[in-house]
Amino acid sequence: MSAGEDSRDPTPRWMVAVGWAGRLVVAAVFVWAGVGKLLDPTSFAEDISNYQAFPHWTWNLAAVVVPVTEIIGALAVLIGYKRRAGAIVLGSLTLAFIGLIASVIIRGIDLSCGCFGESSADSSVGWFELLRDVGLLVAIVAAYLPPESESDSES
Repeated sequence: MSAGEDSRDPTPRWMVAVGWAGRLVVAAVFVWAGVGKLLDPTSFAEDISNYQAFPHWTWNLAAVVVPVTEIIGALAVLIGYKRRAGAIVLGSLTLAFIGLIASVIIRGIDLSCGCFGESSADSSVGWFELLRDVGLLVAIVAAYLPPESESDSES
């Protein structure tokens, strides 16, 4: 470190603001999605089967694990405890969702998204869902990027 540098440089305000906007968007989306799926795991398991990408034995397990993971990750991002870990988990899920949506588009399968439980029953998988998830991934990156502060610690 050179003599003119201050090791306590505060994070630029714009980065903090963008980070908080990302955190709020990510938390809202994933809590909404997770709760919707958790309220009706049977329907979500059927939605998972419709993607034709997973073995039968995984459907019920994923119907419980995915929404719980979404909710826990969203809460971590929102409250700041293990924020970056939560963002990595949600980013990984979102990348998997993008891959699944792309595979459905490429294979020409017509199915309901199941992304938000019963509230998305009429939402057919297509380019809109793919672009929406790419936008969500941008929000996750925004939530991840600001450095940790003392009140937002991962220790």
